[in-house]
Amino acid sequence: MRQDFIESIINQRAPLAEKITQSREKLSRVLSKFEEFSNLCRKYNRDIDSESDSESGNLAELFKTVNSSEHIINEGSWLTADLHNIAARLSRRTLNIAVIGRARQGKSRLLQTITGLSAQEIPDGNLAFCTGVRSDIINDPSASEAYAVVNFLTERRFISENIEPYFADLQQHKIDLFPPSSVAEFKTQNIPEPGTLKASPEYITQMNLHLEHLKDLQDHLSQYQEYLDKPPLRISREQIREYVAQDNAKGERVFFKHAAVDRVEIFCKFPNTDVNALRLIDLPGLGDTRIGDVKRVVSALSDQVDLVFFLSKPSNTGAAWQDNEIHLYSQAKRALGEKLPIERWSFWVFNHDSRPGAENMPQCELMQKYMSSAQIKVSDSVIVDCTNPDEVSQKLIDKALEFLAANIERNDLEYAKNLQELLNKLLSDIKDITDKAMWLLRDDSNSERDSGKFDDLWDDLWNKLRMKLQEVVGEGSELRVKRDDDCIPFKEKIMEILKSAEEFDLAANYTSYIKETSNMAGGLQTARENAMHLLRTELSSQLQENLDVTLNAVLLDMKNKICEILADTGRLEKAFGVRDYRLLNEIINFLDKSEFKDDVPALIEGFNLLFGYSMNYRSFIQHRLRSSLNRLDPLDKASQEYVVPLSDIGETITLLEALYYETINEIYRTFADIYSEPNKAAFAAAEEFKDIVIRSNQLEGKSLQNQWRRFYRSIRGKVWPEEYGASQRRNELCAALRAPLSEIAALLSSSNFMFRG
Repeated sequence: MRQDFIESIINQRAPLAEKITQSREKLSRVLSKFEEFSNLCRKYNRDIDSESDSESGNLAELFKTVNSSEHIINEGSWLTADLHNIAARLSRRTLNIAVIGRARQGKSRLLQTITGLSAQEIPDGNLAFCTGVRSDIINDPSASEAYAVVNFLTERRFISENIEPYFADLQQHKIDLFPPSSVAEFKTQNIPEPGTLKASPEYITQMNLHLEHLKDLQDHLSQYQEYLDKPPLRISREQIREYVAQDNAKGERVFFKHAAVDRVEIFCKFPNTDVNALRLIDLPGLGDTRIGDVKRVVSALSDQVDLVFFLSKPSNTGAAWQDNEIHLYSQAKRALGEKLPIERWSFWVFNHDSRPGAENMPQCELMQKYMSSAQIKVSDSVIVDCTNPDEVSQKLIDKALEFLAANIERNDLEYAKNLQELLNKLLSDIKDITDKAMWLLRDDSNSERDSGKFDDLWDDLWNKLRMKLQEVVGEGSELRVKRDDDCIPFKEKIMEILKSAEEFDLAANYTSYIKETSNMAGGLQTARENAMHLLRTELSSQLQENLDVTLNAVLLDMKNKICEILADTGRLEKAFGVRDYRLLNEIINFLDKSEFKDDVPALIEGFNLLFGYSMNYRSFIQHRLRSSLNRLDPLDKASQEYVVPLSDIGETITLLEALYYETINEIYRTFADIYSEPNKAAFAAAEEFKDIVIRSNQLEGKSLQNQWRRFYRSIRGKVWPEEYGASQRRNELCAALRAPLSEIAALLSSSNFMFRG
């Protein structure tokens, strides 16, 4: 069966559609980075003065190269859209045949004949009907009665597609009118009356028709505005005409809902085809004064159509190819251009009028004979009476389906092959520009002249910096001398907390609680145990809340001392703008984002260790203090000696006070052994930092001194602005430009863009 064969073709399209989608996504990432690079070049081009900067020659050449490659973005945008279109075409579950033609050539009558629908569902043009509403007619064998789904325009699309084109055309003739930005603005806009504006004689009629259309849309806005931005609406067959037509069956212009409609999908059972997956697309009849119809036709053909029926109805009074028919064909050729020439996927249908007095077979045959002389090239041409169901089924639909069965796969592959060639060419152009740009942006900071100057500055700074960092924990240093002494801020804070705990009036705060809990929970013993839990938790919470800040203040003081050395002796305040502990984070962020991060592992390790080193109650104190709190744990044996029969609330409070104050005394004894720990921790952290970033042994083949050199070379312009300012600014600019280029190069080398060989 033809249906089975068509289904197999549709199924075979899916894998290619997926490959194309993947290639499109990869291309989009490349283009995004290329556009980022181009924008950076344009931004920095304004900051470079080639006359005052003798080192900017490569940059000037780079900016010239980028300016000459602006076509890359445009071509990439077009190709991305083409890849989207072919992926959409290959992902569809239907075969789509579009019917286009000039107005009043029998297009609606042909569609009625194929689908079995009437003028109620597909209005014809006998009474000058013409709208720009597209109708998709879908073969649905399960549909017992035709119905439709109306898809509405958004307000933005209504303005851009139905209003703005008129204003753009009027402005071409120097008529001072500006398009509205919204429907609300359009509603109140002052549009000149037709006939009130002057224009050249050859344009005056068209101008007045444009104004008449705009006035018509404005005057009847209230009849269709509410449908803009609405979700799809299912309607019955009897309602279709009022959403697609301007006129009722009597020719009275009473409908305006069509102005808000994007397209209508009509579902019905086709009477004379065994192909279920068939969709007919009724595109706007071209020929009246509606601007944008040709654009709609080209847009639909580019991604939603597998076969096109061009329809014309030669007059029986004379036959010749008309300019408007040749123009229609030329416009349709734009849809896919050379990527898939229109002659590979189109029929020309000559509408044979067999009525007495209107017979036009000789004229149809004559025009068919002279198609080539009119430069009309299609896959096939057919003469058919569009009102005759049997003739249309056998001569046109059967022939079209046979053509699709034999050629659709070939067309898909040719379309894909041509797009693959365009993609390969675009990627090759991007690679050429990227390679050249990377060469122009190469790091020339190791030039002989630069190296000698840097060596002198660096050697002096390094010797002083290394000595100062060693002195932080060296013999006689404050951190070393105090490491075994009590940490006074830490000790004072503990004393303050415990003194406050001693002054706590347990009886005043817990008597009511003991009474209520005893009554509710079943006795004084249970109340006592609950109170012990609360007291233990409260003591622990007070210690944690108050000691975390104190502990870290000790470390913060140590970090600030080291950062002052880095800021002053190391001149890093000039580079990063801070001189306290925040300097560590600035350095870490800089190294992490640098191109040479893999070359300075010891520096990254050392700065991360120092910045992240912290002390807190839970990790430093809680485990040591836990046993001191056991007397307030009713489950611990340390509290068992206090378990005695309780006869009243007073005895319970007395017992709790004994447990509470004994616990505080135990905490005093515990802390007496660890008052020096914060000083020890500060010294250990500083010494470990020094060992990591100053010791002279080799790490992974990269000496520490060379790691520091690499770091300082990258910021030399900020560290020594008088000597390196201009050069550093250029190097930073080059590094910023190399970043997106590196990502482009990585994407090009690691991604497979092939979808068709």
